[in-house]
Amino acid sequence: MVLSHLLHTLIAFRAISALPSPTPIPTPIPTLLIGFDTNNTSVSLPLIGLGTWQYNNTIAYQSTCKAFRAGYTFVDTAYGYGNQLGVGRAIKDCWEKPRNELFVMTKLPGGLNSSEVQVTHRTSLEELGLDYVDHLMTHFPSDWQETNASPSRRQEEWMALEEIYYRGEARSIGVSHYCEKHLRDVMEVATVVPAVNQVEYHVGSNDVDGVMEVCRELGIAFMSFSPLCGPCDYAAEDSLINGDLVAGIAARIGKNVTGSQVALRYIVQQGIPVIPKSNSMDHLEANLGVFSFELGLDDMEELGAATKPEAQRGDCGVTEHFLVDEIM
Repeated sequence: MVLSHLLHTLIAFRAISALPSPTPIPTPIPTLLIGFDTNNTSVSLPLIGLGTWQYNNTIAYQSTCKAFRAGYTFVDTAYGYGNQLGVGRAIKDCWEKPRNELFVMTKLPGGLNSSEVQVTHRTSLEELGLDYVDHLMTHFPSDWQETNASPSRRQEEWMALEEIYYRGEARSIGVSHYCEKHLRDVMEVATVVPAVNQVEYHVGSNDVDGVMEVCRELGIAFMSFSPLCGPCDYAAEDSLINGDLVAGIAARIGKNVTGSQVALRYIVQQGIPVIPKSNSMDHLEANLGVFSFELGLDDMEELGAATKPEAQRGDCGVTEHFLVDEIM
């Protein structure tokens, strides 16, 4: 009887072993406190999440489901990405934990008036299949064509985001691509301080728009997009995946650390959240590995002194189209 039970157990074990190995449960991802919702409950942003820029609905669905299996608790999307349906379907199909353990960030186009903000936000919630998001941003200090670009339009859009916040449909609100003047415009009317400013930041970019100190002054969390410089034009030796600088530091550290992990660790070690994207389970898991090692002071200084790959400038040069009453 005992032998029969042992044989049955061995057969079952072999059958399970033939399946793909389950992803090891990662340690909790460190978070950054970015504010409080209308219930006075703290809102904490994981230091790493899944980026979905340039993914269509199909790829966004695939990568989001893989990310959840790998242990991610944070996904970043946007109305302008055109993939909220894919992200929303992945949340429905693949997120197996309570909703309050998932952090969903999305963005509304810049340059919208108040009514346009409300309509677009309702569409976002419908596409995501959610009653609320954890963070809602205005995506740019104007529309992409820079035709609706003025302090008053930014202020109108911000006040509309505050309405959404106070209704409980966004637990926190913030901005993206904002420079100092754009932040000052918003702060003139804000009753809710922007929780986050999402700006291009990576090894080699430095503080390209001079906004990090302003964020610290105003109590706004600074967040990185394009942490591996995905849209950058750079020489192979400057790559943040396997270029000379990051690969050299990775080799010194050992422990199977990779160049891309070094580049990401440089940012999160400063307490700055990142949203690298990937549709590869190996890469998704490797990105979570940034919390398994630390960079030394010399490494941080060497990475901080890098000037390549450069960040794209231009967000601070948004052309202003003032209304008559703004210049009188």
